[in-house]
Amino acid sequence: MATWIAHMRIAEYFMNMDKSLNNKEFLVGNIGPDCGVPNEDWSRFTPDTVISHWQKGDKSTIDAEGFKDSYLLTKDEKFHFYLGYYFHLLIDIEWKKLYDRKKHEPAYAEGLASDPKFIWTIKKDWYGQDHVYLQEHNESIFFTMFSKIKEFPNIYFDFYPDNAFIRQITYITEFYLKSIKEENPNRDFPFLTKDEMNDFVNSTILLLKDSCNAL
Repeated sequence: MATWIAHMRIAEYFMNMDKSLNNKEFLVGNIGPDCGVPNEDWSRFTPDTVISHWQKGDKSTIDAEGFKDSYLLTKDEKFHFYLGYYFHLLIDIEWKKLYDRKKHEPAYAEGLASDPKFIWTIKKDWYGQDHVYLQEHNESIFFTMFSKIKEFPNIYFDFYPDNAFIRQITYITEFYLKSIKEENPNRDFPFLTKDEMNDFVNSTILLLKDSCNAL
């Protein structure tokens, strides 16, 4: 699934374009599906991703339109959070397409074939690009809004615990703040380049514009 800063970069674009979306509810909704409680090695979550990511069948399909039909037909006080959640699902669909393409590259294919845990090596570049972005953008919504959220009660889903969202907000904030300065922006990123990350963000924004206009 897409990195948290990729989600926030896309969310921030829409928050800047539409003042009605410039709120913590929409922003937190954009990381909402990742608020399940992980086991020790982060291989399983409660609730399962089938529930949190609206998956169908063998977990290969995210039913974002099913989510939209269930939660976005009424523009009430919860709408902005649900819209952010919907955006997250759409972004993850696009990230899976990127990952599926990348898996055919030799660096990916050879590593994944030889080591079932090689995905964690790959993710060092994914999140490394997040760290580099934050090094270069100290005005990012991560700093100005997300990292400043101190409470966020769960009034949205009964399949998450009451503290699910603030627990994950705190975790994501600490995850980035403790390691931003440790990332070397000049190292090689063999599994995801800066241009690839930027292209993903920009192309997904264009896709979401169409989805947003349809609401």
